[in-house]
Amino acid sequence: MNLELSWNLFIVVLFAVIMSYSFIIGLHRTYKTVIACYLGVLAADGLGNLFQQYFLGSDTFVSALQLISIDNLDESLIFTKVVIFVFFIVILTIKGVFKVELNEYAEGPLAPFFTLLFGFLTAGLIISTMLVYISGVSFVQADSVQSNIIEIYTGSSFVRAMVDYYNFWFSMPVVILMVSSLIFNSHRKAIE
Repeated sequence: MNLELSWNLFIVVLFAVIMSYSFIIGLHRTYKTVIACYLGVLAADGLGNLFQQYFLGSDTFVSALQLISIDNLDESLIFTKVVIFVFFIVILTIKGVFKVELNEYAEGPLAPFFTLLFGFLTAGLIISTMLVYISGVSFVQADSVQSNIIEIYTGSSFVRAMVDYYNFWFSMPVVILMVSSLIFNSHRKAIE
């Protein structure tokens, strides 16, 4: 069997890993991960822009970046935003002081379905956010898409779908979170 590595395969593998991880941590922590993703998006964008404004002009900092083979200022901003984004997701999911509590009806027969659904949507949110950061776009400031991902964008239908439909990937976890909350709450009231 000859398996050709591509961006499409990479994205499928990331989806599979994140969805599998959702089943490992369970529905409660998967909800927590969704919330952590949104907080990570905002923190990475804001802190990355502050980083760009105050540190990227420093000669000392530029020479420090060259030690880790980052020569381009755009690359350093992208690297910073992706690292902050992933850091916030991991820290808030594992060590965040907030706790997501679902009622006992969320543990019923719908739990595996919602775990799978939220795993899929979380994977889409994480991957599409990283691709948007790589493209050079800022959520806080009005920017235009740079040519950082043109080559992979044109060569991968999955990358194209993740970037073109970013608004879908960004909004769907919240919409489904709201819908699932209404379902679990109405199910609880119907039984009481």
